[in-house]
Amino acid sequence: MGIRDFRHIVRNGSVVIGTFIKTASHQIPEIAGAAGLDFAIIDAEHAPFDMAILDRMVLAGRSAGLPCLVRVPELAPGRIGQVLDLGAAGIVVPHVATTEAAMRALAAAKYAGGQRGFSPSTRAGGYGTVDPVAYRAAADEENSVWCQIEDEAALENLDAIAAINPVDCLFIGRADLAMSLGVDSQRDPKVVAAVKATAEAGRRHGRRVGIFISDTAEIPDLLPLGITIFVCGSDQSFILAQGRRIKRDLAAALGSSPSN
Repeated sequence: MGIRDFRHIVRNGSVVIGTFIKTASHQIPEIAGAAGLDFAIIDAEHAPFDMAILDRMVLAGRSAGLPCLVRVPELAPGRIGQVLDLGAAGIVVPHVATTEAAMRALAAAKYAGGQRGFSPSTRAGGYGTVDPVAYRAAADEENSVWCQIEDEAALENLDAIAAINPVDCLFIGRADLAMSLGVDSQRDPKVVAAVKATAEAGRRHGRRVGIFISDTAEIPDLLPLGITIFVCGSDQSFILAQGRRIKRDLAAALGSSPSN
């Protein structure tokens, strides 16, 4: 999958899988790329990423052929413009509950009719080696904008948000949805209904829908809803799971040893 083609692949409805990156190390995108993941989301909302480390991590992803989106901490146009200037494949914007918020995200990410500050001297602009007009058009065509659906208020505006064509993905955050809906479990019927409603709105308007999962075993149940974008776990959860597994394996080996 080419980085420049990523947005088109997503919009065409191809099923893709990636992960969150929460560790501030440029080696992680390199490894994720070597593993063959379709994309990664660098989580600048819930992990300590400054612009310098984001710069190195986006570069590492590009070198590995891994499209890296950045989940920004908030809907801040300056921040969004910066991460796209670094060459990120797109942005994931948390807590998009209204059409106004979705339009603000698009205005921050797109040049045409938007508010994004323009400089062709960035990595995304080829450090000034690309024709400025061609670069602006290519950036708007290739940068992906994902709106997180994770608030009860968003459920009342699903069709309106899904109808905004430049939005590439309605990304469901079940953990925050559960909190917003006043329930304790992501398996609560209210959350299950919210996931189904979001997927249905996506289908009605031709908008792709994504979701965070902790286990790929969920995928067969989610595919029939029309969900095509899966973010499975994170680099941290992978280390935790593997660490626990090898600890269990050692305990099992010691328990079965003839010396015990």
